[in-house]
Amino acid sequence: MSGWNPINGRDATGSRPNYSPVGAPIPSQGQPYIPHLGGPGYNFGLASPVYGYMYPGTAAYGQPVYGFPPQGPVAGFQTQQTYAHQPNGTGNILPRQAQPIPQIDSKMPAAQMTNSSGGVGCEPGYNYFFPANHTKVHVFKSDIPPWQLQANAQIPFIASHVPTSTKLGDLLKGFGCTNPSAKKNICFELYSGGNGKWYKGYSFTGDDKDEIGKTMDEVGWDSSRTGNKGEKPVVCLWFCKS
Repeated sequence: MSGWNPINGRDATGSRPNYSPVGAPIPSQGQPYIPHLGGPGYNFGLASPVYGYMYPGTAAYGQPVYGFPPQGPVAGFQTQQTYAHQPNGTGNILPRQAQPIPQIDSKMPAAQMTNSSGGVGCEPGYNYFFPANHTKVHVFKSDIPPWQLQANAQIPFIASHVPTSTKLGDLLKGFGCTNPSAKKNICFELYSGGNGKWYKGYSFTGDDKDEIGKTMDEVGWDSSRTGNKGEKPVVCLWFCKS
């Protein structure tokens, strides 16, 4: 037996869909849900199934019955039917729902991690091992160099925790400096002059072989750059790739 439905279209195999013989719509994030009425499945209280695990409401003789109660759970922990090879690890009772495509910021592609399956983020069942030391980085977003802006300019920025073991060459790529001409990929450190004014300081380019092999802590961008009261200021950077 095969057929068609507005969620999955025509059945490809010519056999019953998954979870046969009954079948049921499969709720998923970001997709419309079509209520399934009159049978076992996920009715969400819209209709009472006629099978043994659920009974309609009752009342004393002579009293009206106020409709059917919503479908109740059967014994054990119940989850929505979802597709997952290893839902949050083998045997985990919480399913891993399908997620929308992440919003990629071309100014910081390093905000997303591509895994071995071609997806984004940690694969199901995997954790991420964080490096021991990080520094705080504010990356200014401006087409005009910040030191050329007037003092009252409000400059948006990306705030990130970056591992201090990151090499400067990888830092360029992680913040979108991928111009084929390496010398056009430039990073400037910014220093506050007070009253909204900024000045440029240390800088390096993508073709500076001696610099791009250094790690962040080797140039002073280490875990001491917290921005807390009485401590060193946050690392402020501006990147250019043209």
